[in-house]
Amino acid sequence: MIASISPNSIQAQLESLSSLDKLRDFFVTLNYPCADETLLSASVAGALDQPRIIAKSGDFKIIYTRLERLSRTLERDIISKLLPDHPYALFVFSDPTYTAWHLVNVKLSYREQDAHLRRIFRRITVSPEERLRTASERLAMIDLSRLPSSEQDSALAIQDLHDKAFDVEAVTQEFFRAYRRHFEGAEQQICGLNGDQRRTFTQRLFNRLMFILFLERKGFLKLPDQQGRDYLRALWDRHKAEDRDDFYTARLKPLFAAGLNTPNEVNIVGINSKGAVQLLIGNVPYLNGGLFEEHADEQSQALRVPDSAFVGSNGNVFQDLFYRYNFTVDESTPFDVEVAVDPEMLGKIFEELVTGRHESGSYYTPKTVSSFMCRAALRSYLQRACQESDAALDAFIHEGDTSMLRTPESVLDALRSVRICDPACGSGAYLLGMMQELLRLRRILFDKHQIDSISVYNRKLQIIQSNLYGVDSDEFAVNIARLRLWLSLAVEYTGDAPPPLPNLDYKIEIGDSLTAPAPILPPNGNLHFRERLIEDFNAAKAAFLVAHGNEKIAAREKTDRARQDIRDWLRTNVEIPEDAFDWAVEFAEVFKEEGFDIVIANPPYIRHELIATKGALRSTFGVRFTGSADLYVYFYFRALELLKPNGTLCFISSNKWLRAAYGEKLRAELAQNVQIQHLIDFGDLPVFGATAYPMIFTARKAPPAPAHAFRALPVRDLEVLDRLPAALRAQGFDQPQASLSKEGWTLAEPGILALLEKLRQGGTPLGDYVKGAIYRGVVTGYNEAFVIDRATRDRLIAEDPKSEEVIKPLLRGRDIKRWQINFAEKYLIFTRRGIKIDEYPAIERHLLQYKARLVPDGKGGRKVGSYMWYEIQNTIAYYAEFEKPKIVWGNLATKPQFALDTQRFYVNSPAKILVAHPDDLPYLVGILNSNVSHCLIAHMAAERQDGFVEYMSIYVAQVPIPNAPQALRALIGAVARRLTELGGRGSEVTDLEAQLNDLVYQAYGLSASESGLIEAYVNGKAAEA
Repeated sequence: MIASISPNSIQAQLESLSSLDKLRDFFVTLNYPCADETLLSASVAGALDQPRIIAKSGDFKIIYTRLERLSRTLERDIISKLLPDHPYALFVFSDPTYTAWHLVNVKLSYREQDAHLRRIFRRITVSPEERLRTASERLAMIDLSRLPSSEQDSALAIQDLHDKAFDVEAVTQEFFRAYRRHFEGAEQQICGLNGDQRRTFTQRLFNRLMFILFLERKGFLKLPDQQGRDYLRALWDRHKAEDRDDFYTARLKPLFAAGLNTPNEVNIVGINSKGAVQLLIGNVPYLNGGLFEEHADEQSQALRVPDSAFVGSNGNVFQDLFYRYNFTVDESTPFDVEVAVDPEMLGKIFEELVTGRHESGSYYTPKTVSSFMCRAALRSYLQRACQESDAALDAFIHEGDTSMLRTPESVLDALRSVRICDPACGSGAYLLGMMQELLRLRRILFDKHQIDSISVYNRKLQIIQSNLYGVDSDEFAVNIARLRLWLSLAVEYTGDAPPPLPNLDYKIEIGDSLTAPAPILPPNGNLHFRERLIEDFNAAKAAFLVAHGNEKIAAREKTDRARQDIRDWLRTNVEIPEDAFDWAVEFAEVFKEEGFDIVIANPPYIRHELIATKGALRSTFGVRFTGSADLYVYFYFRALELLKPNGTLCFISSNKWLRAAYGEKLRAELAQNVQIQHLIDFGDLPVFGATAYPMIFTARKAPPAPAHAFRALPVRDLEVLDRLPAALRAQGFDQPQASLSKEGWTLAEPGILALLEKLRQGGTPLGDYVKGAIYRGVVTGYNEAFVIDRATRDRLIAEDPKSEEVIKPLLRGRDIKRWQINFAEKYLIFTRRGIKIDEYPAIERHLLQYKARLVPDGKGGRKVGSYMWYEIQNTIAYYAEFEKPKIVWGNLATKPQFALDTQRFYVNSPAKILVAHPDDLPYLVGILNSNVSHCLIAHMAAERQDGFVEYMSIYVAQVPIPNAPQALRALIGAVARRLTELGGRGSEVTDLEAQLNDLVYQAYGLSASESGLIEAYVNGKAAEA
């Protein structure tokens, strides 16, 4: 048995890692046999020595290269040369002096070994400046002793061990759990503030500490005689050496106010001349931007933050949280990841901890998805803005290849001038994603063509100043978004202390994106006057962006005056809701140029019942308003208003609007006014770690040509997330936009679309065929009172035989199966409108015990309505139909689940009934349970989790009923009757259903190839379920 090694022992070895021999020893400790084999005969640019295998087990190798300097780009180039011959390996790089090390795991993107290979480079950094606890714990996981002895020579098993060890998501989740524990522990210790104030104060405090933790990695903060870069730890240690209990008051408040929020030239109490404050907080930069400005709660005399907020029953926040994990100042990209806590964690903390998971409708978009969306939106924009071919733009955006660009200078000009907005920016995921993409593309142009020759810091500053805009109704989310942009900028500065951060108050703003009027600048009055107003406002905002110190106050006042001038000109006699974000005023310079080039977002998914601003939305969107529409629908409408002509919309949202009735107005607007570029539907895949039925929608704001087609991709495998561009190319298909109907949008390949249309033309819609006799089940409003079991029924009838008049046998959706009814001895107290309850004393006594829940008051009882407390909620004017022979079905199913009912059952909602002539019912149930019906409804109905679809009346009513010859109708009816007799069970069923489907194919006049398409679709759905 090979002995395993502890993380503490590994950390000791990592701390002393200073030579190639010690590297070999390290892997021997992890039970990898030594090796020594030089690779690559030709010299490698940037490498001081040839790559060499220093350890191996079976076909898995540890490959080491010493570099002139550690560089991600250089490492990727070397790995790309080595990987084809050494697919199972860990790659190790060091600087010339063996001081700093990168250990790189390469995870191959799923199912791409043969084409469009995407490699995810995942890196652990080891150096004297790094906190090595995370590295030690992760590298302990690649110890070969963790594998059974039979697998210790298996390259696949060892690679899997490494892939798990380098999983940054595991590090992220572990950090978040620890963060939550320490956050909530600190919150409980803070005194003098109420609950909401305490939560807000704690959020701000931890945000500031996290910001400092990232910033200290650059060495920007330093106490006198401090060793290393762990500024906060040193600050805490010096405070505790004084045996005091006021760390926040004595050290942090001066740091925040006198240090990080005070211009250097102010020189408060000798901060720059070794005065008292400098001894307390050391040398720290002035950061500006507003992060460290003092708030009212911080000025409260009652506020007390004891040291137990930092060190208490949950442990030491510095030792057990902030300095236990490795922090990296670089936000990882989807395919180059540091196994450490990066600034994106600030956004995840907001989404997961601050808002409470998803209660605000927020779902954190995976980085691979947001990166894909940013690139797709920029590609669409550059198609319009530059005279470049699609192939050239694809190579540039996805591969970094500029060789096909005709005019790189015009591409750079377009990237510099693009205006991008996220109207639901949350904690800034898309703003940061767009910054990364714009920076990457501009850096490629500089590397390949030596244009745009400015520092990375100045490129990022330009991007913030010129390209990015964001709005969110949550003030704390906006603060996080600003913080992440500040941090992204500050870490690029290479001097001793970064310049003051830009003020983002007029770039990332707080407000309700939906409730203000449409952002239109009317050309009324003097055009020159309008232009001057907007130019003055834009100039004032630009000056405020870089103002600091005393000039910041004056710049803000000037900006606010200029904004008020525009508001006075534009909004005469117009009422704007208090929290509304008035786009035309706040971003007047954008709408002077007709709008944004790109609007990108993951709009909040808030169900219509929870929308608090319905009145304002009705007023703002007029005829486009639908009372049952979820909130994200209005973000689509607003995005179209925000875009200039030919601008690009790129959203990830729920897919329910594609087929739901409440999406009809949105479908109509988009079908007429945008050119859809691609639509990626993830169905019920948990892209966000929860089932939100997401889809990506990218379109250009321009009317579509009659023959316009878009790229469609239904996704049924989460592994596709890592390779969306390749999947869209290889597995997607072109679908005519004209094929999308207002009744519902279906993604289907041309052959299926043509077949569906033939089926629709081949019969009479079921709703017309039965003259509208499709009804939903009974809505009681409180089933606990009205739905009873057999014993209760018998007791009520025994107490009063008249009770039997209003007690009906009941089917629930779960009781209705394909070809059969499973009566569960449930009964409905059917006290319909107008009943004289005093004639049914036993029923009245039974209901009386539930009266508080039955009163229609909209509070503790049922919804408000004109019915008595003892009556069922809905009118049910069609109640007599329940007493007739009929077809019944439930709401959710993976395939048709229709059954004949000849026993006069009632059903409760959301189950449905269909009434027709008794002689027609067997024929109709045969059609409805056939593969044709399955295929038709699946392409119309709203999808739910695990392959279920909603068999709502609006979809079932569209099934075309073929006008087949009487003899064929009789045959279909006879097979359906036999299946009903068998209850869909037994050895005959498979053959009978095959016979039924063949007869139905004949009724629709389908060819063998057409019926084959339906069979393939249905069998594929069965496999998915």
